[in-house]
Amino acid sequence: MEVLIAGLIVFFGTHLIPSFPGLRSTLVHKLGEKPYRAIYSVISLTGFGMIILGMGKIDFIAIYEPPDWGRHVTGLFMLLALYCLISSSLESSFRRISAHPMLWGFSLWALGHLLANGDLTSILLFGAFLIFAFFDMASANQRGAKPSGGRVHWLKDIKVLAIAVAVLIVMVMLHPYIVGMPIY
Repeated sequence: MEVLIAGLIVFFGTHLIPSFPGLRSTLVHKLGEKPYRAIYSVISLTGFGMIILGMGKIDFIAIYEPPDWGRHVTGLFMLLALYCLISSSLESSFRRISAHPMLWGFSLWALGHLLANGDLTSILLFGAFLIFAFFDMASANQRGAKPSGGRVHWLKDIKVLAIAVAVLIVMVMLHPYIVGMPIY
């Protein structure tokens, strides 16, 4: 449990630095842009590795019984999450609604998994991602983040949706091998 919690602290602690522009600019000024990015990346990856290691070493501790419909809703949430995540890299209408498609994707991913899993490990992992995503959206909005506002041809939305469906199908098939748990 300690490795997982330490990994979450390291990973999210690193990702919180941009929320404090004064801290980030001080670090960039002292280290330089490229060394700052390299150190940031190494620390983030270390935290992510600790999360993965910590996840594999924790006994199952049930906290609540997820609703029966939770797994089914999670599938829909995952499709929407993938649409949002892909929208962060490709043009889509979602960027007209929010400046944070990636963070919305992580929020939907985390919320869906909290509806399907009621164990302590899931609560720590997905709860941390959910809290961070909402905090980071609020922080970015305070710093002036705005939706793109531009019109997008509907075919670009169809393209993003088709990619999201394809990725979801692959994820459903590979989930037992990557995560160790079958979805259904």
